[in-house]
This record gives sequence, C-alpha cells and structure tokens, in this order.
Amino acid sequence: MDVDPEPSRYQEISTVAQRILALGESDRYEFKRDVEVVSPKLLAALANWVALDPARDAAHLVIGVEEIEDKTTGLVYGKPFGLARGLDKAVARIQDMASKTRPIPVNVQIVEEGVSTDVPFVRVEIRPAMAPHFDDEGRRQTRQGRSIRALTDDELLRIYLDREAGSFAVRFRQTSSELQSAVGAVGSQVDQIAEGIEEKIAQPIQHLSATTQGAADAADSAASSADSAASSADSAAYEIEHVQRLVRDLQEVVVELQNDSLQNLAYRVIRLRREVWWNFTLDTWEHTSARADQLESRLRELLTSEVSLDAARNSWELRIWQDLLKDRKGQRGERGTQKWWNAALKEVVSFMENPAYAGPELPELRAALKADLDRELDDPQSVTNQFSQQLDGS
Repeated sequence: MDVDPEPSRYQEISTVAQRILALGESDRYEFKRDVEVVSPKLLAALANWVALDPARDAAHLVIGVEEIEDKTTGLVYGKPFGLARGLDKAVARIQDMASKTRPIPVNVQIVEEGVSTDVPFVRVEIRPAMAPHFDDEGRRQTRQGRSIRALTDDELLRIYLDREAGSFAVRFRQTSSELQSAVGAVGSQVDQIAEGIEEKIAQPIQHLSATTQGAADAADSAASSADSAASSADSAAYEIEHVQRLVRDLQEVVVELQNDSLQNLAYRVIRLRREVWWNFTLDTWEHTSARADQLESRLRELLTSEVSLDAARNSWELRIWQDLLKDRKGQRGERGTQKWWNAALKEVVSFMENPAYAGPELPELRAALKADLDRELDDPQSVTNQFSQQLDGS
C-alpha cells in the first residue's frame, strides 16, 4: 500500500528504513523527531530492554521522523522530517550520549538515510555491550511500552546471569570453531574426537544436570512452607536450564564434528560461495558501469570454479570467505563498495593461489631483558611476560 503522497522521497532510503516507516512506531521501532531527546538514560534503557529477552536482537531508534496518520485508512506511519542541525551533528550527539552510558558504552550502529534529500534522518540500532547498563546518574532502567521504568531485582539478576553465561558461550564457541577448522588436518580422528567430547564432557554435564534437577524438585516441594524455599527453587530451576543449554551446545558440536566429512566440507564451501555472490549482488546491482560488469565476471569465474576434493584446502577456502564476509559487515552500512570488492577479490585470489598462515609476531625479547630485567620479570604487562602467557595458552 502506498501511504506516502510523495513516494519519490523514499528513493534515497534503504529498504529496511522504508519498511520501518511503513510499519509505524511499535515495541520494536521508536520514532524521535528531534535528536536532542536522545540521552544516556534512553540508550541505556533500550539496551537493557534488549538484554532482558534473548529473542531480541536490537532496539531500533529512528531520529528525524514524525508519525503521520493516513486519513483514508487510519493507519499510522513514519514520515521523514529532517534533522534541524544536520546529519553530522546528529551522529555526533548520538555517539556522545552513548559514550556516557555505563559500565561501558552501549553498542550503537548508526545508518544515515535520505542523505541526498532535504529531509535526511538516521536509523540507530542499539545493543547491550555489558548489561545491565546504567546512565550517568547511576539509574538502571528499561523500556515498558513508550515509557521507561526501573529494572526489578529479578530482572537485574537474570541479566547478570545471562551475561556470565554469554561469556562462557563466547569462549566455548571460539574453541568449537578452532576444532572445526582443524577437522581437515585430523582426518580420520574426527570420530575419536567426537566420542571424546561426548564421553568426557557432555555425559558428565548431563549427569550433573540430572542431579541438580533432583535438588530443584526437592526445593520446589519445600516452597509451599516458606518463601525462602520458593526463592531457592526458582534459582535452582534457572541454573538447571542454563546447564541444559550448555549440554545442547556441546551436543551440537559433536554432531558438527561427526558431519565434517569431505563431502560436508565441499557442501559448506558451495553454500558460502553462494552467500558471497548474494552479498556482492546486493551491493552492486544498481551499478551500470563497465567496471562493475568486469568485477562481476571475475567474481563469477572464481565462485563457479570446481571445489577441491582436499579437506585441508576446503577448510582454508572456508576461512577465506568467512573473513571476507566479516570484513564486509564491518564496512559502512554493512555494504561493500566497488573499490572494496575489487581489493577484496585481489586478496582472495592471492590467498587461494598461495595458501599459507601468517607467521607469528616475534618481539625483541633479548633487547627488552637487557634494557630492564626486573621490570620484564615482575610486570605482568611486560612484553616478556605477555609472550610467555601466549606459550602457556597454546
């Protein structure tokens, strides 16, 4: 449905922003006409709102937009209003307010929309960095509808527990990623590795989970006689759920290791090549220059080449495409320019022709020890001790 009487105004606006404007303000999208209303209090509350529900990815704040009601349909939608002080000052204001949130700044991603029109606006995605966040006055709050309220004790506890569980999950995922990358090298040992994880890690945690479940059941039975017992039952039930989630994660790694056969690696390479082609198309389909056509031809030739039957080679190629997509996501607006794609393609070709891992950085340890032996041995942050820690962790 065309709700805007001036559809040409949307030509310089991304598809995501068009959809948000058409849907209107909701619990997912909040419109602000003036950037001056953005404050550490608002950003911290939105970040905490995201942290309270694992299903939420981000809170969306659209600034420089006003709500309009269609007189014919009665539907409410967003209409660009513009930024009185301009895009640069609006972005600087948002970044400054984000820097004042605690304990570390919330994660804000700012996308400029309608930059070539007379009514530019910004779309901000807010995510927690280390929840629960609080503003410069120490208030820990969250959003409720269109208002803001204080976080309850239970909500604060849940956020803290989720944060610690998330830290473990990150470390666990890093380890599992390294295991997966090593599959091509270990070859026939995949089954033994999978069995080892199942026997030494997954099964003991499952046993622990069953034992803890019994304790929770007992606490739950006692809950009727005392409020404290009820509180203990709730805490035990939450911990059980957390442990069970870790078990499921471990089992997923076991399945992934078992499925990392040569055929599976080849399939993953093909799937990742298709993802690269899709992202390239999204970034360049509007370009009609000869340079864009040449770039498309080069990338097509590379992506349609035969997939190797060598497991180590496929593992190497997977890492190359994964790094390319990660680098693209870090570009402005999460999109690659023609210049970026050209440089990235050259780098990929060079890596594919000469597979090799980068050599380690080796500091001047002898010179550091000669210059100040005591500091190098006593200071945990010295070059010598940092290098020694790398050896201990390898």
